[in-house]
Amino acid sequence: MRIAIGGIAHETNTFSIVPTTLEDFQQGHYAVDESLLTKYTGTKTGLGGFIDAARDLNYQVIPTLMASATPGGIVTAAALATLVEGLTTRLDTIHTKTPVDGVLLSLHGAMVSELDDDGEGYILRAVRQVVGPEMPVIVELDLHGNITPEMVSLASICVAYDEYPHTDPYERGYEAGLLMAKMVREGIQPTPHIINIPLLSGMQRQYTHAEPMLGLKRLAHDIETERGILKVSYLPGFPYADIPHTSFTIIVTSNGEPQLAKAKAQELAAYVWDWRDDFVAQPVFIDEAVIKAMQAPAGPIVIADSGDNPGAGTPCDGTVLLEALLRLGAQKATVGVIADPEVVKAATQAGIGATLSVTLGGKVDQLHGDPLPVTATVKSLSDGRFTHTGSMLTGIEINMGPTAVLEIAGAQGGSVRVIVTTHRYQPTDLEVFRSQGIEPTEQKILAVKSLVHFRAAFTPIAKQIIEADTPGLSSPHLGRLTFCHLKRPIYPFDPELKWKPS
Repeated sequence: MRIAIGGIAHETNTFSIVPTTLEDFQQGHYAVDESLLTKYTGTKTGLGGFIDAARDLNYQVIPTLMASATPGGIVTAAALATLVEGLTTRLDTIHTKTPVDGVLLSLHGAMVSELDDDGEGYILRAVRQVVGPEMPVIVELDLHGNITPEMVSLASICVAYDEYPHTDPYERGYEAGLLMAKMVREGIQPTPHIINIPLLSGMQRQYTHAEPMLGLKRLAHDIETERGILKVSYLPGFPYADIPHTSFTIIVTSNGEPQLAKAKAQELAAYVWDWRDDFVAQPVFIDEAVIKAMQAPAGPIVIADSGDNPGAGTPCDGTVLLEALLRLGAQKATVGVIADPEVVKAATQAGIGATLSVTLGGKVDQLHGDPLPVTATVKSLSDGRFTHTGSMLTGIEINMGPTAVLEIAGAQGGSVRVIVTTHRYQPTDLEVFRSQGIEPTEQKILAVKSLVHFRAAFTPIAKQIIEADTPGLSSPHLGRLTFCHLKRPIYPFDPELKWKPS
């Protein structure tokens, strides 16, 4: 049994003015041929799950191409075309030489390209041209995918993450590998049913360890134990994509029983719709969030900079929360991170211990705060590299590029340290601080540019978590964004909408 593995993944924020290029993928997580196995073997990633499933179930994986980039603006036509050609050319060469029995792909589900609003549909059409319509093709998807019926029809089975924060890509990759073995060796007959729910859910409310997602997750897991059900996937979607198929999606795959898949999908969709009011986020005003953190008896208090989450495609250079921390006199506060290569270069030239006056952040657009004039002391410099040790992307090396830690004096004797990076990074691991000589457990306030992913690493150390209502491309107030292509009616923009799964 020979199974080709690979993938192309991107989460696209269509409101971003910065396109995602081929260089972004190559600078991100990129590997081809045997280097793919070297890079991902032993990691808690989807590819790591594919590899370990093959080892445990005694079949061979044949590497092709894996490319992913930090979430950002629309993927250029050249980038997607080049990557798809790299994937399919390798797949065609492998399959022509010695036919494979199936294909395992790590995709995302929310890629938007200049070539196609449904980036994953574009990839899967190209793969089908190589392997034909009958070949088992199982895809792993991010929980934030905006899924089309065509995508589901092109894949044999869709296996989406169960958790947000995404602590289970490895488990879902392993599950996909197990399902592949059952397709090839046991002849199971996947029959999926998809329901797109007209609901635009706030990402903060997609946290799977609290309601409303917790109950949905439990119901989905219960259904998966029923006879005839192969897989249940629930995808609350990525709301920062202004395309027609952005929505909450349910996919239920049965073993040759389409009516069973349909009935169970309707049950889950009805459950989601009943909870629709609870998918609207309610963040805390910025000054209120900072004052609340300052008045807390002990830290660390984690403040989430919700509007500038690079994990949702933002510039990662927003200054609004930093300005409030300085103005209100926060002490023992650290911001991670602000991406500003110009400031990093100036700090590097000045050297450790130097004092410099710079304009920090706010350089990419006018949505995340103004450029902030500061006088700062350079506390440390590094190459910005570290390895994830927590529960997300365990074993994966992160490259933030040349990085500087600046200390900035604030009002009333306060001071704030800022990790300033060359590349964007969403803080999903405590090593982002420790790698820069900052022990997060010793800070009173930790400000992180993230919506939910930070919770995987920071919840165990946080005395309190506060979601701040900062402006930007990942604002929890979805009505602040101007949607032109979203399919209407949709809740909560159309609050009187009456809907039921059919």
